[in-house]
Amino acid sequence: MPSQSTFMASPDLRIILIDDNPGDRLLALRELTQEFPNLQAEQITDQAAFEGALATQRFDVVITDYQLHWGDGLQVLRRVKRRFPDCPVIMFTNSSNGELAAQAMKDGLDDYVTKSPRQYIRLAGAVRSALAFTRANRRVERLQSRLQTLLNRLHVGVFRASVGGRLIECNIAFLQLLGFTSSGQIQQLPFEQLYCPPPDGAPEGYWENEILLQRPDGSELWVLLSATLSAGEDGGIIDGLIEDISARKQNSEQLERRVRERTVQLEAANQELEAFTYSVSHDLREPLRNMQGLAQALLEDFSAQLPPTAHQYAQLIVRSSQQMDTLIQDLLTYSRLGRADTHPQPVNLNTVISAVLTQLQTKLQEVGAEVQVASPLPEVHGHFNTLVQVLLNLLTNAIKFVAPGVTPRVRIRADVHDREGSRWVRLWVEDNGIGVSPENHQRIFRVFERLHGSETYPGTGIGLAIVRKGIEQHGGRAGVEADLGQGSRFWVDLPPVADG
Repeated sequence: MPSQSTFMASPDLRIILIDDNPGDRLLALRELTQEFPNLQAEQITDQAAFEGALATQRFDVVITDYQLHWGDGLQVLRRVKRRFPDCPVIMFTNSSNGELAAQAMKDGLDDYVTKSPRQYIRLAGAVRSALAFTRANRRVERLQSRLQTLLNRLHVGVFRASVGGRLIECNIAFLQLLGFTSSGQIQQLPFEQLYCPPPDGAPEGYWENEILLQRPDGSELWVLLSATLSAGEDGGIIDGLIEDISARKQNSEQLERRVRERTVQLEAANQELEAFTYSVSHDLREPLRNMQGLAQALLEDFSAQLPPTAHQYAQLIVRSSQQMDTLIQDLLTYSRLGRADTHPQPVNLNTVISAVLTQLQTKLQEVGAEVQVASPLPEVHGHFNTLVQVLLNLLTNAIKFVAPGVTPRVRIRADVHDREGSRWVRLWVEDNGIGVSPENHQRIFRVFERLHGSETYPGTGIGLAIVRKGIEQHGGRAGVEADLGQGSRFWVDLPPVADG
């Protein structure tokens, strides 16, 4: 029987339709052209036409009947998949044999549609689904290829292994660091070196460790291991990075000597810096004092002659110069924190909250936020400006991280509790925001960690890191109790005045 070929106008979708029955081909094409108006179809009725179509490679999908006078659908399926593994193949047949369908799926069939009035309409959807699945797989393969290329260009070893020591995958740098040329040479990873329990205080399932590796040629190599442990077969899965730090280790003694020498030099430099700080303080604050004094004189001596606007401007100059003077003093104080011990003082938390609310007054009004303070709050030992910064960051986050259209509501309260034989004041900042999932409770306190895109919730990703650092300087701790969609309860522990 001669082969038949029918081509449509546009090559938007190219299919091979293999079926001995011209009526079935006509019905199939009618359903397909309704879904794909620019369909290009080649109708195959014998093996020679099929072989010719395979040779041209000009098709996107193959639709085949199972029962053919020159073979069967399984043979067609296997031939197509052998040459074009990612080409979708759909079997469109009168047979409803379950074993046949199972075997075809095992051989790579993408879909199985029975010839019946109710099933004809499903053919076009099966083609569309198969194409979408194939295109998605191709995108995934391209991404995986790019990722593997990137990993192989890194000079840091990247690996995934089971806790039992079985290597699952790795990049080239990992093999080179361990002294191998291929993953097949690795019979067993040095599990006792690559895995150790995370240290206390580390994020759950994450650890870093400096390891001295023994390589097959007898040489030794210091590496820094950063790894995470997740659930999986063979006791769990380790995803890790290893970086060569041998040079750093070998130079450690020399560095220590240099550090001692630099310490002496820094002590001398600190004395010079103190003198410079005093000079900056004097030279910057003197013109501010003059500005403040002249503006105050205007208010006192010429108040009656000043128009209301000028009177307001003069008051603003006084307040701004006072604020600038305070800012300079705070900057100078901050610059000394790294060079000298800070001595905590009694701090009234009510005063801290009042200062924060004053700074945020405009923003609170803009978003219509409601802030409730459970006064009176206790006194603590600490540094006032640091605590203002801590509470400013917490309250800013509380009114920022809310769902669209939700009015921010914040409650600030405090209680006293015992920890490790000492009493602590725990200050709470509770909100009705979007919340934080439990697995991210520690992560959000790390520097530059962000859970949301800057387009949705702008920020630098260091606000909570500043909170934790500021509280740790007081000997305290910071944390959160939260879940997604249920608001957050941030807390900080501070030493009470009674323990001072």
